[in-house]
Amino acid sequence: MIAAYHQLPEPARLVCTAILGAGIGWVTYEIIYRLNPLRASRATTSWAVAFLIGVARQHGLHRTLTFTQHSPYWPSLGRAYLFYSVSAVLGAGLNYTLTVRAGLHHRLAWAACLLLTASISVLFLKRLVFGTLKGDIDT
Repeated sequence: MIAAYHQLPEPARLVCTAILGAGIGWVTYEIIYRLNPLRASRATTSWAVAFLIGVARQHGLHRTLTFTQHSPYWPSLGRAYLFYSVSAVLGAGLNYTLTVRAGLHHRLAWAACLLLTASISVLFLKRLVFGTLKGDIDT
């Protein structure tokens, strides 16, 4: 099945994998939100924890489903956490602003943060995380 999936053009695989990951991410967020004992910034802390868990999940999904050549696994995952730390800070700030300051429903804030972090990922994912720089790919 993965071989047939890899027959799709890379942009299509990227979008399909992102949608799959977003669905899993939403379920992860909802579970964490329901279990989170914090009340003051429940949405933001739940978003941050779900996001940190999601980095490894998305890395694995994109590594398996989107890209056909791979950089070494551990350095690639390390770059993912390093790269996504910027997205985590921006997303948490946006989530806090939307939920605590503006009073927006936590699910709408989750979607807004998803759009922000997904936009950042589209710009930098392949080049910075998966090491498509010359000489950094396992063959």
